[in-house]
Amino acid sequence: MNDLFSRHIADIVPVIVALRRDLHAHPELAFAEHRTGTKVREYLSALPNVKLLPPLLGTDVVAILNPDRPGRCVAIRADMDALPIVEETDPAKVPYRSTVSGVMHACGHDAHTAMLVGTAMVLSRVADQMPGKVKFIFQPGEEDVGGAEGLCAKGAMANPKVDGIFALHAWPNQPVGMVSLRRGPAMAASCSFYITVHGQGSHGAYPQRGVDPILAAAHIVTALQTIVARNVAPIDAAVVTVGALSGGVASNVIPSECQMKGTIRYLRPEVGEHVQRRVREIAEHTAVALGAAAEVRLEAGCPPTINHERMCDLIERTAREVLGADWFLGDEPPSLGVEDFCYYGEHAPAAMFRLGVRPFGQESYPPLHNPRFDFNDEATGRGMQMFCELARRFLAT
Repeated sequence: MNDLFSRHIADIVPVIVALRRDLHAHPELAFAEHRTGTKVREYLSALPNVKLLPPLLGTDVVAILNPDRPGRCVAIRADMDALPIVEETDPAKVPYRSTVSGVMHACGHDAHTAMLVGTAMVLSRVADQMPGKVKFIFQPGEEDVGGAEGLCAKGAMANPKVDGIFALHAWPNQPVGMVSLRRGPAMAASCSFYITVHGQGSHGAYPQRGVDPILAAAHIVTALQTIVARNVAPIDAAVVTVGALSGGVASNVIPSECQMKGTIRYLRPEVGEHVQRRVREIAEHTAVALGAAAEVRLEAGCPPTINHERMCDLIERTAREVLGADWFLGDEPPSLGVEDFCYYGEHAPAAMFRLGVRPFGQESYPPLHNPRFDFNDEATGRGMQMFCELARRFLAT
């Protein structure tokens, strides 16, 4: 570790691990992170050289290191919300498992938040050696998209203006402590679709007297899977998933309508536009071919998360020099998951790197959004180390 930070990180890690486990035991859903935000504020309010700002969205926490110092401002973002998932971790191994029924931290946000608190604690101790300002952004509502976009709209990237922003994400595909990176489009854009198939209800014994919307919906679901297979180039990435299908209430009644909803994921905007057009065409024309009608509604989600080239250069150089070349991977494939970190990139150069959490000796680890996922605390110091070094190096350039 760099001598400027190593002693402080080693001293603080046990406190941050305890905080992370406390947050894991008390998860809160998007925009309801009241206890989490209060905890974060308690820690930050005790730090010298750190100024807390008024909340912008209610549960967010934004603070600035060296608020009056001239020079550039770098931001680091952590997300705070949990997921509506019933935790299935082993209580013998995870005694701090969720105490909130049906809610758990299954995506590492408890660790993202705790590591950023730890980063603020470290940087506050060496504030006089930081050549500029550091803005700490603790964001609500990443899982229920709206937190990042709302914070940006409310001025989180201004006053002082942020010149660059970093974030990390826990990554179960890589061994604990490994830093990996995808340059350019790193996370997918999303679009939700909602399809209502209108038919004509009838008795289940006399299907010829009606138009079966469930049959039409089944054909639509199958036909939608041809989009990626036959309408998207093999070198492009896209997903069309129907996640819900409902219709009817009785076994002997053909209903008058059927509903389905799903998601579209893509990395390139032109691919997304083409896929959305094909979803509409296939749904409408397939329904007509079966005597029904389809009403299609498309709802845009997040744009793709695109890592800025210059910020990626700094992440790679920092990881190689501070951690060692063996602890950096620069050819990670893009993810078709969605991250609202993309909105910060509309205001300043932005990049998110991945932090491995898979224990050594294990070939696999529970994936994100899995009821058995738990952040590996052995990665805590490494995450803080990268944040501290990136902030210092960004401000020094």
